[in-house]
Parts: sequence; structure tokens; C-alpha cells
Amino acid sequence: PLALEDYLIFTPDSYYACSKASAINMVHFVKGLNIYTFENFDLIFNRPDIVIDKIGLADKSLVIAYKKAYLKRLKKMGFTEDQISTDAHLPEFELISKDFPIETKNKQLFFKIKASDSKYKLDRINVYVNDVPIYGVKGISLREQNLSEITKDFRIELSNGKNKVQVSAHNEKGAESLKETFEIIYNGPITQPDLYVVAIGVSDYLDDDYDLTYAAKDADDLAALFENEKGKFGKVNIRRILDKNSTKENILKVKETLMQSKVDDEVILFIAGHGLLDDKLDYYFATTDIDFENPSIRGLPYEEIEGLLDGIPARKKLLLMDTCHSGEVDKEETEVVASTSTSEGTIKTRSFRGLKLKSKESSLGLQNSFELLQQLFADLRRGSGTMVISSASGMEFALESEQWKNGVFTYALLEGLKTNNADKNNDNEIRVSELRDYVIDKVQELTNWRQTPTSRRENLEFDFVVY
Repeated sequence: PLALEDYLIFTPDSYYACSKASAINMVHFVKGLNIYTFENFDLIFNRPDIVIDKIGLADKSLVIAYKKAYLKRLKKMGFTEDQISTDAHLPEFELISKDFPIETKNKQLFFKIKASDSKYKLDRINVYVNDVPIYGVKGISLREQNLSEITKDFRIELSNGKNKVQVSAHNEKGAESLKETFEIIYNGPITQPDLYVVAIGVSDYLDDDYDLTYAAKDADDLAALFENEKGKFGKVNIRRILDKNSTKENILKVKETLMQSKVDDEVILFIAGHGLLDDKLDYYFATTDIDFENPSIRGLPYEEIEGLLDGIPARKKLLLMDTCHSGEVDKEETEVVASTSTSEGTIKTRSFRGLKLKSKESSLGLQNSFELLQQLFADLRRGSGTMVISSASGMEFALESEQWKNGVFTYALLEGLKTNNADKNNDNEIRVSELRDYVIDKVQELTNWRQTPTSRRENLEFDFVVY
């Protein structure tokens, strides 16, 4: 459903600007007799810079900022402006199975596809249900089969309720076919889902100079809250990994447990502690035995954190990160500042390095182009299908204090859930999007805008009830 703040503006030549929710709910494309969802052509036609320029009322500096954000988006997706302005070569993809029912009581769905490429070898087949890649981000590999064409049968398990199923193919050059999409509602027998909560918190480090006060307590407090959520779930599985137990090896073993989940189960992964950036500005979660000067040796990179949730059967997945620099970093415009300060009076930060922007340009220029990118465009790099809420932007510290007796992000998270204040529409259910919006506003309020949580990844299609 669209909110009052959602919008869609389009031009006669099909360029548009819209809020993220509008993109999903209001934009689609027609090619021949086929209808395609917004993400198939969004990279070409979602152009806020062109739209506001054609309206003619915006300041030129804003138009320039929007254009820079768009170009930055193209680069993140692996394209140049010239490439997407031409009819690039794509694999061909056909959904052979047709006439799916609107509703079904069968939990298993069978269908057949055909993929081909006249120029390159096929690399993989992708299958998404509600924007979750059910075979993981790498899909079903065809690389070793050396094929230019394949016909394949699939059997997938439907989620309770609505299922948006999408299938596509990548060729060896990384180009993805247009996605074939259909929707089907499962309204058969429903078993009560289970909840998996993995709470990781490190306050006690091997290097005592970097000990924190509340990170392990954050993880314990969140686990305790969800231990009482037994009415909604069949089983509540809680795994705490705290302080000295929080080694890289112990954390990665969690994947074995999460692989036992079922498609309708819910998984929450929470981490609290130091967040570090190395000299390449890559993020690492500080395990208890990390080398703070060389975080790549024992630290846990972001890709491995999200990898814990990639390809598991459960499709309702939420990652919460209460660490410094947990949001994405604009590597082009940022540099590391040497600093070993970990406290400011009674407030302690969860990092030991700072960052600064290389550019001193206008606040509507390069400084904000990365933030504009995140605000203007849905993140089409699907990742694992996990919703990721980070406690701070890639540039920011995450704060903890005796004032909150938690990290401020965790404090806002727990407060919003316990009091039901995060329930924006007062329906006695708190969805992921409601929790995200509440925590962002609350943390900004408590820190006087010194810390701003972000959505590192968003699954806009699958806004499930989290509490």
C-alpha cells in the first residue's frame, strides 16, 4: 500500500522519478504481449535528474546532484551511461509453463523454463520468490556445463500467502535476461512458523584497550525480548554468541543451524560490537580476537555476515547491525582518518578510525550523491533477499552510553518493540519497514543527528511482520 509521501512523476518519453514503494506498486513495462516488472528497465528510465530538469523549477545544483547520484548507481551496477543507452545483448529466457492458477492449495509448484544465448555461454539460472533468491545469490550454476541453451524443470515450495516468482538467466559476461514474473497465492494448510534469533555481541576483546560496555548486553537484551514471542511461533530458537565465544569460526557455524529452517520461518541475525574499515574501506565486524590494525585477518567481512543468511530455506530474513560504519561507504569520496579515540565523555563509539570526505564541494554535489542514490533508487543488487538495517551510515560512529544502558540503536530498537511505538499504523503488528523508519527517527532524535541508521539492503517486496 502507498503512503501519502509516495509519488510518481513521468514524462512523455517514459522517464520517471518515484518513491521506492511507487516503483514496486505502480511501474511496469509492456514489450509486445509481455508485461515486465519495474526492475527490468528501471536502470534506463528511472531518471530523477531528467524529470526535475524538464519540469523546469528546480535549482540547477539539484539537477546536477541527481545526475551524479544516477551515475554512481550505474557504476555500482557495473554499467556506464553509454552501455545502458544502447540495446545491449541479453540472454533469451522463456517460461514454457503457462496459465498458473491465481490461488492454489498445493505447497509445491512445478514449472519449466528455457534459456538460450546466441552469442555467449550461459552462466546461471536465477529463481526468486518475493525477491529472495531461493538458490542463493549465485543461483544454479551452468558454468561447467558449457551450454548456450538449456530446458529445465523446477519444483519450488511456495510461501504462505502471496508469492511473486521471478526467473531469469545470466550469461558468462554477466548480462541478465529480462525476468519472467508471475504471482500465485498459496491458501492451503498452514503450519505455525518457527523463529530463529542469533544474537552476537562483543564487549570483551582480547585487546582490552578496545573493550565496550554494552555490546554483549545489547545482544542478550534482544535475545531475551524475542524469547517471549512464543505465541506467534511454533518454536523460538535462540542462539547467543557473546564476548570470548564470538570468534570467526563460532559465528560462521551458525549457518548450519539456519539451514534447518523452513520457508515460512523467520530469522533475525543481530550483531553488536566494533565495526572497522580497513585501508580499502571494506567493512569488518570485530570478533573478540580481531587485530584492530589488520581487521581482515580475524575480522568478519560484511559479505560473510550476509552470507550466513544466503540460501537458507527461511525467506523472512532480517539483519540488524549495531556497529560503527555498518552502512555502505562511498569509496570514491571517502578516506580514512587516523584516530584511536573510542570515547567522548560518557559516550563511547564503536570504532577506532574516523572517515572524512575527500571533496569540499557543495552540499548538493558530490558530498551527498551517495546518500541521494540510496534515497532515490531501490537497490536492485538483490543480495540474499535479507532486509539489512544498519545502526549508522558508512561514515558514522555508532554510540553507546550509560544514559541508554545500550547502544543507542539497540535502545531505540528495543523501545520501539516493547512499547509498540514502532507500530505506525496501529494494527498491533510491527513490520520490518515500520521498525526501520521508527529506529531511524528515534536514533536521530536521541543523538541530535550525530548518528543516522540506514538500510544497507532492502527487500521492498517482502515487508513481513517482525514483532
